Amino acid sequence: MYRPGPKRWIPCIGNGVASGVVIIGSPGNRMGPEISIYLEPYNAVYVEVPKVACSSIKACLAELLGVELRDGNPHITNFPTLNISSRGDSLWYPEQFSFAFARNPWDRLVSCYRDKILGDVKGFTSFDIKPGVANCLAGFDEFMPGMGFEAFVHAVCSISDADADEHFRSQYTFVAHPSKTLALSFVGRYETLAEDLKQIEAQAGLPPLNLPRLQAASSKAVYQDYYPTHSLREAVALRFKSDIELFGYEF
Repeated sequence: MYRPGPKRWIPCIGNGVASGVVIIGSPGNRMGPEISIYLEPYNAVYVEVPKVACSSIKACLAELLGVELRDGNPHITNFPTLNISSRGDSLWYPEQFSFAFARNPWDRLVSCYRDKILGDVKGFTSFDIKPGVANCLAGFDEFMPGMGFEAFVHAVCSISDADADEHFRSQYTFVAHPSKTLALSFVGRYETLAEDLKQIEAQAGLPPLNLPRLQAASSKAVYQDYYPTHSLREAVALRFKSDIELFGYEF
């Protein structure tokens, strides 16, 4: 069973460039942000959780910071970053306001499937390594071109967070300590993105953040429709149990 090697992050973009990546720990201890953006004028830090509006948020923050997007793509653009505190604080960035967003795990997995298998998302995903499977998933034998959603779910559930690609790795691993206590000042929800952005603006002193619509599917999906059986819903509930408990999600 092949797994991507110790590089740990295979970008879904075609040119293979990964900028602003913060490597935390070893492949077997995948805790902490892969990508953070330091908003120095506002003494704030954004931590990316993939498949949670990160393309739009990063593009918006680039404009705020005056950072030029490389080829219009926020995922290959160099952003200012800030190292996690080494003092052992409860927060990774104790002197800054740090924030991220989480998403309903059942919905996030549907988004991942539509983007990385169906190619139904217009944006920054390429399929030139293993046609029919996004580049970032091409190193996994479990993912096949044209596979159905149920097969995709079972493939994801067979891969631990230690080996998982960031697009389906448990969200708590990006924003929490190994004890599964939050390490950021604020974690908003994708489902209440607009309201939570206003709270972030108020707490960090940011101007209004107007998110562009990027990396969006060609049509809106009702994620519940992808889970016709109790067993399929429960498979995801078990795989992402920590996310469901930490962020308070229900199917």
